[in-house]
Amino acid sequence: MNPLLAFDLDGTLIDSAPDIVVAVNRTLKNHGKIMLSDEVIISHIGEGLKKLIADLFLEDNLEPSQIVELEMEFLRIYEEEMFNRTTIFPGVENFLSSYQGPVAIITNKNEKPAKAILSHLGLDRYPWVNVFGADTLEERKPSPLPLQTMMKLASRTPQDTFMIGDGIPDVLSALRAGVPSIAIGFGYTSISLLEKYEPMGVLGHYQDLHSLLEKLSVRA
Repeated sequence: MNPLLAFDLDGTLIDSAPDIVVAVNRTLKNHGKIMLSDEVIISHIGEGLKKLIADLFLEDNLEPSQIVELEMEFLRIYEEEMFNRTTIFPGVENFLSSYQGPVAIITNKNEKPAKAILSHLGLDRYPWVNVFGADTLEERKPSPLPLQTMMKLASRTPQDTFMIGDGIPDVLSALRAGVPSIAIGFGYTSISLLEKYEPMGVLGHYQDLHSLLEKLSVRA
């Protein structure tokens, strides 16, 4: 039985950083803030929109209602930008076309923009078990709940599941769910940080994922 592969989205299946950077800087500019470098903004990707906004406006001591307003503003801007520069990482489509087991997406991007990007890029044609966004369930990564729920939907256990992602929320949620993880070596978080959360393997290119899964399945 082939394992369930639960993928993160941003920095894992797609390179969405260029559009996120533009949307963040447009939001900052609207509020008289200095625009930030790509590296600074990318370092915040993966924790979810609320954390991204809260971190970028930390010195303003914003009320919860103000953070919500900024989230909505950012989302409006991001929806204008999100199809302009985002691309699929090399090898993703070849792998998804050839893999014979269940696949799923668990992202900290909100569900609506996540599904819109999948549709725009043609990734919605693959037989995803489901697509969970940050707002799909009552908890998001690094909670184990999305991964646990996805395993139930796919009739899989932690022993026949892998979480694949480039962020700390990905590997930490896997650790909490008792699921082995594969860290993305070309994503938005350094491998040295991810290794603290005990990923079972590191993926350097999607052309290597089949062989990596075979090797790790023996160890799991």
